[in-house]
Amino acid sequence: MTNELIDSVLQVLAFSLIPFLVYLIAKKKVKGFFDYIGLKKSTARANVFAVLNTLVFLAPTLTLAFFNEAFKQILTDPGTITGQFRAMGFSIPTLIMILIVALAKTSLSEEIFFRGFVAKRLINWLGFSAGNILQAVIFGAIHLLLFVSVTSNPLFLAFIFGFPALGAWISAYLNEKLAGGSIIPGWISHGLANTISYCVVGFLI
Repeated sequence: MTNELIDSVLQVLAFSLIPFLVYLIAKKKVKGFFDYIGLKKSTARANVFAVLNTLVFLAPTLTLAFFNEAFKQILTDPGTITGQFRAMGFSIPTLIMILIVALAKTSLSEEIFFRGFVAKRLINWLGFSAGNILQAVIFGAIHLLLFVSVTSNPLFLAFIFGFPALGAWISAYLNEKLAGGSIIPGWISHGLANTISYCVVGFLI
């Protein structure tokens, strides 16, 4: 558990490094970096919509886990993080590890980089509509590249690309339009989706 916590902290720092260096070079200061990447207070309205957006992030993983045997085998392989949770069995220590990985190692690090850095810079350069679409396409494409070797089924590939991209678009919309630039709504959506996915794959299928 300690090793996983250390790994999670290191991953968050690694995903924050490029945004930090860009900010440092551009601004010649450290102060204001958290505001630059959107690590600041959100709004209750945006957070409520973020919980609903969790369903969008959940769709591809759970659909493939239940209906694609090859994908299910990869998710439950002992070498994967979900396979490790499955092997550990349902327990309080396992749940704590799931929360560490789901809320920090994956969702926080990715939200800092993709919504806190990539989306904000693209929106600044291209305007909200074009910038938000482009960051969503990039996020969906990365997920597609990660899983394209798992299945050649075009419907599943469309799920893998489309739902993360849509979730990313909604997250950036909530962040920028309803939360005053905070990335907390995106983190809520992403973190809850990861937590539920890890629990379902680890203990229910």
